[in-house]
Amino acid sequence: MAVALVATAACGTRLPDSAFVSADGGTGTAAGAKSTASGAGTTTASAAPTAAGAGATGTGGGASGDGTGTGAATGGGVDGPNQASDTGVTADEIVIGNITAVDGILGNAFAPPLRGLQAFVQYTNDHGGVHGRKIRLESCNDSEDRTKTLACAQDLVENKHVFAFVANNTRSEGGAVPYIDSKGVPIFFGLPISNAASRFPHYWSIYGNHCPRDGQTVCYNDNIYNTTGIYRWFKDNVGTHKAAVFYYGLIAISADAGAFVQQGLKLEGYDVTGYDVNFANPNFDQAVQDMKNNGTDMILDVIDDGTNRKLCDTMQRAGLDTIKAKVSTVVSYGDEIGTDFSEVCRKSIFISGQTMSYDVRSNPAVDEFRTAFDTYEPGAPLHQWSLEGWMAGKSLVEALDTMGASPTRQGLEDWLRGLHDYTANGLSIPIDFTVKDYPNEPTDASDCITIAQWQDSANGWVQRTSPQGDCIKDTFQFPTKASDRGD
Repeated sequence: MAVALVATAACGTRLPDSAFVSADGGTGTAAGAKSTASGAGTTTASAAPTAAGAGATGTGGGASGDGTGTGAATGGGVDGPNQASDTGVTADEIVIGNITAVDGILGNAFAPPLRGLQAFVQYTNDHGGVHGRKIRLESCNDSEDRTKTLACAQDLVENKHVFAFVANNTRSEGGAVPYIDSKGVPIFFGLPISNAASRFPHYWSIYGNHCPRDGQTVCYNDNIYNTTGIYRWFKDNVGTHKAAVFYYGLIAISADAGAFVQQGLKLEGYDVTGYDVNFANPNFDQAVQDMKNNGTDMILDVIDDGTNRKLCDTMQRAGLDTIKAKVSTVVSYGDEIGTDFSEVCRKSIFISGQTMSYDVRSNPAVDEFRTAFDTYEPGAPLHQWSLEGWMAGKSLVEALDTMGASPTRQGLEDWLRGLHDYTANGLSIPIDFTVKDYPNEPTDASDCITIAQWQDSANGWVQRTSPQGDCIKDTFQFPTKASDRGD
């Protein structure tokens, strides 16, 4: 049995990518790693508990990113011939790494960002590269096993000599982040599945982060800070007022997330009922009857996708069709909603986040992703995480372009520090890494979000917020104790 939650960034703009919790090597081509190959597909094998290996990419070229917002780089020069300026950088190639749980206890739930990154690398190498360099992607499958996660990281750092990690996505990231950070290797636009992104200085979340990240504590004194914009948005735009929150009481991270979701809802004036789900034998008959009787109009959950479907099936059987908003987590943000969820849930399911929906093809940056994804990942299911993997690659190239002939890790991190209201050319709400003094700030804050709703008539997702997301002023900001320390 497993539980999938979505992470609460330290600025709290979405429901808790923070965790997927289980309740129950060498050089060459060792098992576990994979690499891109000259416009072709890639292969994946399970990582061994020892260092895992990978192959090499072929030739090609790539397109530069052109995000909005500002950034700065001081670690590399723009002019002159290409230099072997840092680890993983030669005159004609730059090597990036990725750790993804392609399989494991949650199946392929974590695979979508890697698919998006692979598509970007191949697209880039087919369109000229970055400053005359090919990108070689070395990825390793850790199968959600902390021992394998560390083995992947050690191999990619010590044997593959990667310049940076990009778009990592694994439930067991805590097994490797302290090691990666100790080596000074940037994790560029990682997808945080723990609180590591709010603790370690070389972990740069794709969602931005405003914590000091001193390597010692999570944000401030092992507290993370959340805002209530999502709950207010539903109250103002959907008319919700009575919420049910489902969580696993015997799994600490789920229970903690359930508690802060309830706290945020109450701050916004909701009448809230929490439901502790038995993860070993979930049964929703009584909860669904309660919701019918008490007029619940909104459901939020911090439970896994399979148990969510059981909840939806129970709602369908009981005829609970008065729910205005069934707010689910990013793991459900894909086309499979159309076949995997009951009708009563499909008509009310929403997902909150920070990036623009992959179905909004009127957005040129989204359309570019969709066109390339269809070409380089034919037949792969569409998922929001795939767009975010693409965005990570696109932003990396934008950073590299500022350093020209001599990119360095220091220059990459300087670029990240210099970001201000960065949107990745319209793929994201504005993000940056400006440190906020949360404990001494006012308890109200602006909160920017994106909201998408599944529609059968559209056979996909419809973005309900404005084209670049909605920013809600004067939301409540409140601390909660971090349920993990990212290690």
